[in-house]
Amino acid sequence: MKSEFEQLVVAKNYISVLEKENEALKAEVGNQFKMRKKLEAALKAEKEVKEKMTPKEKIQIKMDLYVRQQKESLESCSNKLRDCRKLTEQLQTELIKTKLGLTNGK
Repeated sequence: MKSEFEQLVVAKNYISVLEKENEALKAEVGNQFKMRKKLEAALKAEKEVKEKMTPKEKIQIKMDLYVRQQKESLESCSNKLRDCRKLTEQLQTELIKTKLGLTNGK
């Protein structure tokens, strides 16, 4: 059994560790709060800008987004087409080799 002094030392060390952990958590909460405030301010500013936009500007932004999405879609389809062409060439080559093998084997 530990003496009272040893128990006090252990308790003091434990309290010290808890205090350090508490300070670290307080700092993290403070950082999160600051980040939240910055994000809220940015969101508010963005909303204000959006409210001040003319209908023409809003349409332009939507058009730009649509064009970008269509370009990405086109690029994806082009990649798929290229892959399919490669696969078709490979299959045609295998078919020719198979036919030649059957012809030569007979």
